[in-house]
Amino acid sequence: MYQTYIFDLYGTLIDIETDEEQSEVWERLALHFGYQGLSISGGELQERFLRERDLQLDEAARSCEYPDFVMEEVFRSVARQLGGEPDQAWLYETVRWLRTLSMAHISLYEGVTEILQTLRERGKKVFLLSNGQKTFIEAELTMLGIIHLFDGIAISSEAGVSKPDPLFYRYLVERYGADLSSAIMIGNDPRTDIEGALKAGIDSCYIHTASSPSNMVVKSTYSIWDGGLRQIPGWSS
Repeated sequence: MYQTYIFDLYGTLIDIETDEEQSEVWERLALHFGYQGLSISGGELQERFLRERDLQLDEAARSCEYPDFVMEEVFRSVARQLGGEPDQAWLYETVRWLRTLSMAHISLYEGVTEILQTLRERGKKVFLLSNGQKTFIEAELTMLGIIHLFDGIAISSEAGVSKPDPLFYRYLVERYGADLSSAIMIGNDPRTDIEGALKAGIDSCYIHTASSPSNMVVKSTYSIWDGGLRQIPGWSS
């Protein structure tokens, strides 16, 4: 059976609900900018953020099909437009503020800690392959008590490439020595997780959760339709 388990994070291991489109989120974040002496409205801050993000993605798209951006660098550009020159600590704080202001709920799905621990006790290699921002992903893994349960944590903002790009799987191999010849990808998104695994030439297990996209064809090796993580191949309680 499989010796390498690669997990998606959000919607697979972590149940999370966020909404960065709320105007209140940006109005409050604008206050954070104001404390730095950078005067801006919430609406203008959101517009500038999205514009700078898209510029970063366009630049990164020259080197891969599915690029990602670094949120700190987006906020740095916005701050400079307002006459500021923020240090890295303030940029980290700003990213975390956006995340916490936009978050309504976060928790582990049932059995996650037990499953990750058991896989490692059985000598399996366990990796995380997640689209998202390094700054808040590592903080959330720490907060939920599972950051130490992975042999490698690959995050798209750090890699500069995101799922379903097979280059992200290559990054996992080159950075952490993951053996794809014995690997299975486990995730809740038919496009980013399952299509990505197919492009990388590895088996996959689709797990349907409340945050899974609807009305998409699933071409996985295995499928779990009731969200029961304990049904993944090669694991039993």
